Amino acid sequence: MKERIIAYLSGLSSREKNILLFFGCFAVLFFITLFYVVLDGTVQTRKEEIQEKHELMLKIDEYKSAFRRARDRENSMLLAIQSNETNLNSYLNGVRETYGVEISTIKELKPEKKGEFMKEMLEVGVRSVDMQTLMTFLYGLENKARFVFIDSLSIKKRFDGKNYEVTMVVATLKEATEK
Repeated sequence: MKERIIAYLSGLSSREKNILLFFGCFAVLFFITLFYVVLDGTVQTRKEEIQEKHELMLKIDEYKSAFRRARDRENSMLLAIQSNETNLNSYLNGVRETYGVEISTIKELKPEKKGEFMKEMLEVGVRSVDMQTLMTFLYGLENKARFVFIDSLSIKKRFDGKNYEVTMVVATLKEATEK
């Protein structure tokens, strides 16, 4: 086979040999370019896939750290609720004295069990208070460290038009004890 090709090439004129050489070089260059384009497209696609996966891994790490922070906050909150010894009556009395609000009625409501927690509640009535004093009293009353919050609030304008009559339920969370 090799001899036949050599015999065939020796029978060609120099012009035909040049054309054949040019065509051969062109074909080799065409296949090298085709190989490069296909390989470059494949490599570029793979790079994009790797970049997407890297970004997803970064997001997953971000979500994991956010989850850990939320879990840690939950655990610290659970520990704080379990060690909550807030007496609502004395706490309410201290806040009342601080802001100078006269409380007309205090009624202890039946505690509600919410899962592993107990919500202790007081119904508090204030007959006559101006809006500014009421707002400072309410802000002073809610305390995240002691888990004291306003569960419900009803504000009615009094007949004199200047002051308000307020009924609210103040609550705190404590660990539920099995009885």
